[in-house]
Amino acid sequence: MQYQDRTPPDGINTPGRHPLREFLRLSLMAILAVVALGFLLNSAGGTLAGLIPFKYELWLAERIDNSSVSIGEASPFEQNITNPELQDYLQLLADRVTEAMEIEDSMPITLHYSNDELVNAYATIGGHVYFFKGLLSLLPHENALTMLMAHEFSHVSRRHTAKGLGGGLAVAMGTSLFGLTGDNGLFSFGTALSSTSFSRKMETQADETALEAVNKMYGHVAGAGALFEAFMQQRDADANTKFDKFLSTHPLDEQRIQKIKDLAIERQWQLEGETTPLPDDYRNWMR
Repeated sequence: MQYQDRTPPDGINTPGRHPLREFLRLSLMAILAVVALGFLLNSAGGTLAGLIPFKYELWLAERIDNSSVSIGEASPFEQNITNPELQDYLQLLADRVTEAMEIEDSMPITLHYSNDELVNAYATIGGHVYFFKGLLSLLPHENALTMLMAHEFSHVSRRHTAKGLGGGLAVAMGTSLFGLTGDNGLFSFGTALSSTSFSRKMETQADETALEAVNKMYGHVAGAGALFEAFMQQRDADANTKFDKFLSTHPLDEQRIQKIKDLAIERQWQLEGETTPLPDDYRNWMR
C-alpha cells in the first residue's frame, strides 16, 4: 500500500492540538504541579520540625516573649488572669487531662483564657493553649470541656504546632526559591489546598487522642460529641457550602460526631453514661 501524507495543511490543528484544549491541558498540569509542590514542601518541613525536641519550642516562645517586651509590646504569651475562679477550675481540669494523656512534665502546657466572645480555642508553640469565652459558654457539661481541652493538648503532644510552623516556613522558603510569592494566585491556591489537607489530618488525629482521654477519665465517651454539636449550632448558614467545607481546616462536625461513634465501637468504649456537670458558678465566672 502506498503511504499517503495525511499532515493537515498549514493553519489547521489536529483534534489533539486544539488551542483551547491544549491551554486547558497545560493549565491543569500547572495546577497539579503547584499542588504537588505545596504538599511536598509542607510535608517535608512539618516532618523535620516534628523531630526537633520540645525544649526548642519553649526556647522559641521565650525569645518571642522577650522580644515583645523589649520593644514595649505585650507578649502573646502573657497571662492576664481576669477570672481567677474560672482559671483555677480550668487548671485543675487541665491537670487531670494531662495526667490521663500521660503528657510528660518536660512538655508543660500553659492555659490562657480570654473574655472575648470568639467561638474558638487553639494551641500554639511552647504548649500555650488559648480558650475563649465564646466557646466555653456554649459547652453543656464537663465532658465536652474535657474533649475540647484534650483535643488542644493533643496538638501540643503530637507536635502539630511545630509541624505546622515548619511546614509553613518550608512553603515560604519554596516560594522564594522558585520565584513564587503570595501575589501569585495559582501558587497561593495550590499551597492552600496542600496546607488544608495536612491540617485536616492533624485535627482527626487530635480528635482520636482526645476521645481516648475522655474515655480514660470517665469510663465512657458520652458527651464528647456535644463539643461538635456546639460548633454546629454556631455555623453560619450562608457559608455552609461544599467548597467552604472542603477548604475548612477542620473536618465536618457531622463527620467528627460519627467518627466518635465508630471509634468507640471499634475500641469497645461505652457510648452511654452520665455526664459530669460544670460547677454551679461556671457561667458566672465568665461575666
